[in-house]
Amino acid sequence: MSMRRRIILAGGGVGAIVAIAVGWWLVSPLFVTNVVDEAFPFEMPASAAMASMPAEEKQELKAEFDAAMPSTETIESLSPDDRDKVQERVMEVAAQMPDTMMDEPMPAGLAGVAVAAMPAATPAATATAAATATATAAPTPAATPDAGPAAVAMGMFMDADDFHRGSGSATMFRGPDGSHILRFEDFMVTNGPALSVLISKAEGITSSENLGEYLDLGPLKGNVGNQNYEVPAGTDVSEYKTVVIYCVPFHVVFATAPLA
Repeated sequence: MSMRRRIILAGGGVGAIVAIAVGWWLVSPLFVTNVVDEAFPFEMPASAAMASMPAEEKQELKAEFDAAMPSTETIESLSPDDRDKVQERVMEVAAQMPDTMMDEPMPAGLAGVAVAAMPAATPAATATAAATATATAAPTPAATPDAGPAAVAMGMFMDADDFHRGSGSATMFRGPDGSHILRFEDFMVTNGPALSVLISKAEGITSSENLGEYLDLGPLKGNVGNQNYEVPAGTDVSEYKTVVIYCVPFHVVFATAPLA
């Protein structure tokens, strides 16, 4: 093979590599965007349109959002970068969804139970309360059939971070029959996708990495208002130290309430 032909072939090979690299650089943003769009095919109306939208249409929009939410399997199948992009987009849209209001009454048999008022939670106050509770708390006494209703633990919700915010109270009640109800009052949390109510044995929870052993009490009924959650029979509630509002698909903590 002549020297000239070798040079031409070598030059052609370099040119092909450059062309492929440039082509990927131009196309890859479109590819990544398409992956994100396919994982979460939902378009949010403009703010002005949302502001003037009737309540019924807002609820329909929320139903569309819920239907568009990617499954856990879809989320887990994405690359870490694509997963982060989908999570950012989903969280941003979810925060703009209309609030779901709840106003459940106190369960029968618990009405009239006095609950001591607690100040709004702050990180320092929460840490102090948690340390005190750990040092002084006694196991919840075994309930007897004739035992009256009682509030056995309480905490105030606090923000997980600057974006995921929560407030209000969480109170663990023991009913006359020995059952337990977790009740939220004056509750509010940032709207999010597939939020669940957890009670965890861990304290000082800041993320999924220190969530600890937990019990899932079911999907959050509403991001605003009073609501009740049944605790499975036989649960030793004295072992659970924190209520957590948790986004299951993306493993994100939205708010926590230390119980003491």
